[in-house]
Amino acid sequence: MRLLRSLTASPHGPALEWGGSLAVFAVALGLRAMLEGRLPPGYPFLTFFPAVFLTAFFLSTRAGIVMACVCGLASWFFFVMPEYSFALDLHGGMAMGFYLFIVVSELLVIALMRLALHKLEDERADWARQAQQNTLMFHELQHRVSNNLQVIGSILRMEERKAGDLAAKKALNTAAARLGVIASLQRQLHDPRRQVTEIGALMQNALPEIVSAANLSDRVQLDYDLMPLPVHAEQATPVALIVVEMVSNALEHALDGQERVTIRLTTRQEGEQARIEIADDGIGLPEDFDPENPKSLGLRLARQFAGQLEGDLSFAPRPGGGTQVTLIFPPKPAEEG
Repeated sequence: MRLLRSLTASPHGPALEWGGSLAVFAVALGLRAMLEGRLPPGYPFLTFFPAVFLTAFFLSTRAGIVMACVCGLASWFFFVMPEYSFALDLHGGMAMGFYLFIVVSELLVIALMRLALHKLEDERADWARQAQQNTLMFHELQHRVSNNLQVIGSILRMEERKAGDLAAKKALNTAAARLGVIASLQRQLHDPRRQVTEIGALMQNALPEIVSAANLSDRVQLDYDLMPLPVHAEQATPVALIVVEMVSNALEHALDGQERVTIRLTTRQEGEQARIEIADDGIGLPEDFDPENPKSLGLRLARQFAGQLEGDLSFAPRPGGGTQVTLIFPPKPAEEG
């Protein structure tokens, strides 16, 4: 289709338009003269029909009209009875009427085709402009959403500093941290051109912000064991929030009584299942921990996100001490909307 548009709809210079027309006419006239006497009577326009078509199709409708007129006059004078004369008898008049009908039909069809191609080009350009505008508006919207989330987080931290109750300060701090994480993920995930997200790379960018926001950069080491794990855009947000909640939970509980802790993120693709592990070498799970009925809001949210992914979120003590959280879910194919 692109080649057709370039050959038929693109403008040509005068030299190509009229030089090419002259060459086509000369070839058509020469071929018809060579065939004179070798054809039965009744074929005066045999080589002129293709000349009109090729000129109108590849050069311009204007050149095709001129070619039709010149070829009509040449065939009338040289090959329509009586030859070498512009006189017409009944048969000659019928032949010229047939020629006129055919070339007008050719030129009309080619002109309509060229008009349709120009209209298609205009529509494609309009669609491209609209797509660019929509993309810019989408990015602006996402930028504003991220900024608004950060503003709300800042307000919550201001309220945290003014709060006197420790439980209220902790709740406000947690809410502000979650909003900060969501704002960060919003900037990284919501790209209209992105169909899949490499979850390991995303977490490598996001998790240091979580540790820094908790003022624990000097006591927490992040470690990564990452294999390629592309996740569909619709699944990326719940997966990222689960990882963030588990790391935040480790920051809150694993450091009790310990100077330093290491949090390790592992990603694997195992057949048709994606596997993500968040392991720490902290104090481990409390004895009364019930993964089916978690007490904290963060763990309840993580379990809901796992259900949304049709996956499984499990908790287990590590042999050397600490906790390992494992998320297993079926990745959604990238082509699915």
